[in-house]
Amino acid sequence: MKRKIKLLILLPALIFMMSCATYPGIDSRLAEDLVDLTKYDVNTNFTQFKTFSIVDSVSVIKNSKTGTRILTPDARALLNQIVGNMQVRGYTLVNHSTGKPDLGINVSVVEITNVNYYYPGWYWDYYGYYDPYYWGYPGYNYWYPYYPPAVTVYSSGTVIIDMMDLKNAPVHNNKLYVVWVAIIRGLLTGYHTTQDVLSNVDQCFTQTPQIKAN
Repeated sequence: MKRKIKLLILLPALIFMMSCATYPGIDSRLAEDLVDLTKYDVNTNFTQFKTFSIVDSVSVIKNSKTGTRILTPDARALLNQIVGNMQVRGYTLVNHSTGKPDLGINVSVVEITNVNYYYPGWYWDYYGYYDPYYWGYPGYNYWYPYYPPAVTVYSSGTVIIDMMDLKNAPVHNNKLYVVWVAIIRGLLTGYHTTQDVLSNVDQCFTQTPQIKAN
């Protein structure tokens, strides 16, 4: 009976430990993977602007190399989502060459391939985690007989939305001041849907309530 009681006492703890060790599902990991960052010029009064224009395609930058522009269905959906958010805020879309827009919006996608090499050291250089002194070998390090390092490769994708002040460019010596930038960063896992990215575009605008025409 005593043994049964002990097992019953340990069972909740074991269940708790197993639940803590469960790795998050792919959906929750991908949701946490997407990060939205927005910054705006605190000295800019966005109500002074009434019209805007947006690029007709998305610029692609891959591993620091530029040169391509795309208008795929996903790219078009991205541009339309930005336009929709601007119109909800009270801005009017006009032609960039004939409408004399107050604001200009540029959209870019940056893809970077990251390669990391891990060379074995004293437990991967986390000194103090395992101490050779404990085993009676003070002053020594761990030695891995297999030299080849562990290699991880992953690609990260970033959507960058730049909002430029065209209205006051002549006042600023024809410099286009970026009054707002939105950055959506995520891993190119192949699992993110277009709707995931579009929802993050909405979130970027939500994070900046200052953007409004009136």
